[in-house]
Amino acid sequence: MLKEPTLKRVRKKLEERTGEIKREYETKVKELEEKIEQHKRERDARLVEADKNFHKDFSIAVKWLVGEEDYSWLCEWLMKNREKEIEEAKKKHERKRLHELKNLSAEDYLFYYLNNPEIEQQIKKDTKHSEPEEIKRLTFNLSKLKLEKIREDRTRF
Repeated sequence: MLKEPTLKRVRKKLEERTGEIKREYETKVKELEEKIEQHKRERDARLVEADKNFHKDFSIAVKWLVGEEDYSWLCEWLMKNREKEIEEAKKKHERKRLHELKNLSAEDYLFYYLNNPEIEQQIKKDTKHSEPEEIKRLTFNLSKLKLEKIREDRTRF
């Protein structure tokens, strides 16, 4: 036999149904949030990979512009400076900077060094203890790179 509908039973049925709907959508929202996080991780990994590829391409372009011999010399000179920066970071107890510097490859350090907005001050600081011949060679190579940048900027439009 069917029970007569009462307000209590109707309300109970409504509460059960609304609870069911809420649980269903909470589950869907949770699944979507997990997918979003997965997509964010994939995006971040692809961005890191693109950045690494850009650094490699940048190094190849610099090597082509300055020549293989000067490129090798420039990387050696920069790695000596990186070691000096590592020592400074140790003295100042800058753990984060120390970790960053230790993990930079020659190509990455070249990229960050040449893209430093305060490169002029950095070069002045780094050349204080350099030989005059090294300063001349560095200046010549940086001039080549600046000329290429100017040429690029002029042909962009």
